[in-house]
Amino acid sequence: MIYDLNKSENIGQKNNGEYDICIIGSGAAGITIAQRLNKYNLKIALIEGGSHEFSRQSQDIYKGKLMGDPYYPLDVVRLRYLGGSTNHWGGMSRPFDEIDFQRDYFGEEYKWPIKYKELNKYLSEACKILEIKNNFDYNGKYQNVKPIKFQFSTVQFKTKYEDFLSSSKNINLFLNSNLSDLNGENRTVKSIVLESFNKKKINISAKKFVFAMGGIENSRYLLWFQKKYNNKFFDSNDLIGKYWMEHPVFTLGKAFVKKTVFIKQYYSLTKNPQIKKKILNCGIRMHGVSSHVSKQMLKNLLCTAPKIGEKISTLLNKNLICGVKLRAAWEQSPSKNSYVNLSNESDMFGIPKIKLNWTKNDLDRKTVKETVNTFNDWFLENEYGRIQLSNWLLYDKSYPAEDELGGLHHMGGTRMASNKNFGVIDENCKVFGSNNIYIAGSSIFVTGGHNNPTLPIVQFSLRLSDHILSKLI
Repeated sequence: MIYDLNKSENIGQKNNGEYDICIIGSGAAGITIAQRLNKYNLKIALIEGGSHEFSRQSQDIYKGKLMGDPYYPLDVVRLRYLGGSTNHWGGMSRPFDEIDFQRDYFGEEYKWPIKYKELNKYLSEACKILEIKNNFDYNGKYQNVKPIKFQFSTVQFKTKYEDFLSSSKNINLFLNSNLSDLNGENRTVKSIVLESFNKKKINISAKKFVFAMGGIENSRYLLWFQKKYNNKFFDSNDLIGKYWMEHPVFTLGKAFVKKTVFIKQYYSLTKNPQIKKKILNCGIRMHGVSSHVSKQMLKNLLCTAPKIGEKISTLLNKNLICGVKLRAAWEQSPSKNSYVNLSNESDMFGIPKIKLNWTKNDLDRKTVKETVNTFNDWFLENEYGRIQLSNWLLYDKSYPAEDELGGLHHMGGTRMASNKNFGVIDENCKVFGSNNIYIAGSSIFVTGGHNNPTLPIVQFSLRLSDHILSKLI
């Protein structure tokens, strides 16, 4: 059933006693957990701060202050209504690579407390939810560079699951229901306080609570409850909000490539060169350019390298080669210098708004530069084409402020770890020191890979569902 806290005739006191689980957030993580647990006849409360549709009033809760490197306004890069940011995602889907879980050589801060196989076993089920093929790599053995695949999902969680949530006998979805407080004692949350935009309140009691509010809000609420209650509900931890990550996304240059290569538009380095060069993961993306741009590229090449330019001109006339724009989306190193914090300004519910500091470091620059150098060597060795790098990368200048900047992928802040010296939650996504608060979504990521996060979010949500089931059944 769906209830709207803004409407008194619709809501009443609909908690009907204690729920088995209360999930706060109705994006990819929250809905995945709810629909999975629904199969086991559990009583589930699914909480959404916004409504069925976008509203400025709800979206304004996401406003915040930016520091560090250039980034987009925080109320623009995410959505606050049923389905969350899946309402505007591009559908690009790819799981983590195995190497992403093997970064121990960088130190403890890069170490996942679980093995890759523990997540990978949920890949097939996650692909079914996103309605994509479980097929992400081309067959073959590659020495340094490998072509890779992304699958493209058309699933918006609101569209796919709204009717299901409306008719479910086990799930109660509460809209316009903003988390404003916790009740409980001895590291156990007994109930939460929800508040509507027109100041109606309701308490929801449950055995287990999952924060699935997104890659910024999970940190925000833990920081707020820590500030308000110290260690009443979980261990005080100065790492909450730290190690926040994005995927830097920038244009690296232009290239002429053989059309047989351009068909496979996405590439990354294999495991060995990443380890050897001590860099992180990076995805190279090639996008076709117009004939006008290709001709301008050829003119520039004829001026700087006439012999190569003549050869390219012949191949271009024979339609054997094409002009492309070379772009990259790559893994940012986890660092305490990138973090979510609370500002001095509060939202309409009295909860401090966000202050986000996003900074890229030397390893982030090294990752993209070493990746594109290896990619260029591979191009030249195999006569696949010619690359012209942009000056910002070639001469180590500042990142271009007018570029894409980031993938709108918010990761880290409530990271998973073997102990609270390196993270906020344990291997089962439970907050350190809490008896019943769990975290879901990309805020739990230890490292970010170069892949878009939605598919792994669904995988981790399925894994968390299984753990919660083991505690409730």
